[in-house]
Amino acid sequence: MKFFFLGLIISTSVLAEKNDLTHRPRSFLVSGGKAVFVDFIEASYKISYHVRNRSAQVIATIKFNTPEAGRPIFDSVEDPSSITLNGEAVYANEIKTPSRETKVRVINKELPIGSHTAIISVPLKTLLDWRDGGVKSAFWISDLSERRFLERYLPANLEYDQVKMKFEIEFLGNKTKQKIYTNGVVEDKGNNTFAISYPDYYNAASIFFHTMPETTSDEVRFSLKSVDGREVPVVIYVAKPALKGTSSLETLQALTTQIFHELEGDYGAWPHPSMVIYNAGQGGMEYHGATMTSTSALGHELFHSYFARGMMPANGNSGWLDEALASWRDKGYQTLYELSGTSRMSNQAYYTRTTDYSAYTFGERFMSLMDGRFKAKGGLKPFMRHILEKRLFAPLFVEEFIQEMSSFYGESVEEDFRKYTFGTKNSFQKSLSHEHPVHQKMSIEELHKHL
Repeated sequence: MKFFFLGLIISTSVLAEKNDLTHRPRSFLVSGGKAVFVDFIEASYKISYHVRNRSAQVIATIKFNTPEAGRPIFDSVEDPSSITLNGEAVYANEIKTPSRETKVRVINKELPIGSHTAIISVPLKTLLDWRDGGVKSAFWISDLSERRFLERYLPANLEYDQVKMKFEIEFLGNKTKQKIYTNGVVEDKGNNTFAISYPDYYNAASIFFHTMPETTSDEVRFSLKSVDGREVPVVIYVAKPALKGTSSLETLQALTTQIFHELEGDYGAWPHPSMVIYNAGQGGMEYHGATMTSTSALGHELFHSYFARGMMPANGNSGWLDEALASWRDKGYQTLYELSGTSRMSNQAYYTRTTDYSAYTFGERFMSLMDGRFKAKGGLKPFMRHILEKRLFAPLFVEEFIQEMSSFYGESVEEDFRKYTFGTKNSFQKSLSHEHPVHQKMSIEELHKHL
């Protein structure tokens, strides 16, 4: 079983480029030309923290392919301080997409089809805390607000694009050694410098990264025996002093063990090489095999390592699927046979990058309805396990999810999805819309407290 797991990872990596092109958003006209979404092949980030100056910067070297001629698109919330493209100095305008759903950056250089290299420098300003002789820094994300994935911190692409990423990190002027918690492979190169490599199926929503002076966290490390024979290494940690609402590490370890075996029993082997859990005391966010979470949200977040960071949404209109499934689990996998109302969870504007809040409420009811429809065929769970086995780490449109479900059950479900998720507005019971989601929409000030 171990070799099957490794082979599955390799096979999905080989298909990454094809998946990127299949799920690439359509180009659009801009002043002076056409803006084109590209395929990042490799992204290397040199991240420098200057402790004495209390400043940080990122130099990104990005190799990418343009599948059609035009002006390449990337994103960075911070204004780049410099950009070179194939050795030539250029600049990038921040523009709104055609229906004004979001913003991206478009380089002012027309490129032919082919391979290119961009070097982009940006200041790192978000979620930094200079204290204890070092720095606390995190690249925490959210899908409930615009441009809150990796582009909040580094030059990156949109969620459809899978890319092999590498961090080269240096801490300059530290008085203490830094500790790094991440879902990549860390190499300590000495003198407070580190190299971190991430798999080529990661995207802008995948990376968990949190660094702090080594004296400012407590942790517990152990391993969990997977059904495929692997020993999965786990680290659960908490910042010192622990914030109100955090449980003990021993409590979280016991709960993690229980949930891990529950999920493996339902959906198969843990799909990631490790597990990282930040005991933040509040509902947080999921990453590939990692989470910032609370005790009450832990099951929801670990479920997302199967659905969200296993079966991966390719855009905002498919982001509701995994939240609806996770909420269905949270409610005890209930079954419904009728449902009132409709939603527009699958029908937001084309370039939408956020998840519809309706996923937590009406989306959960819709999954309960689909479970009821196929109760005689085992319900929804067998399909969920099937789609993970077939499409692990492959970006997914909601239309592809519909096709997969129709094929699995041998009958079309398109009409159900059209009726309940492709509406022009949300018209379900208003009481549902006020239920508090597990993923809290936290301000930058609230996130800063968790560093």
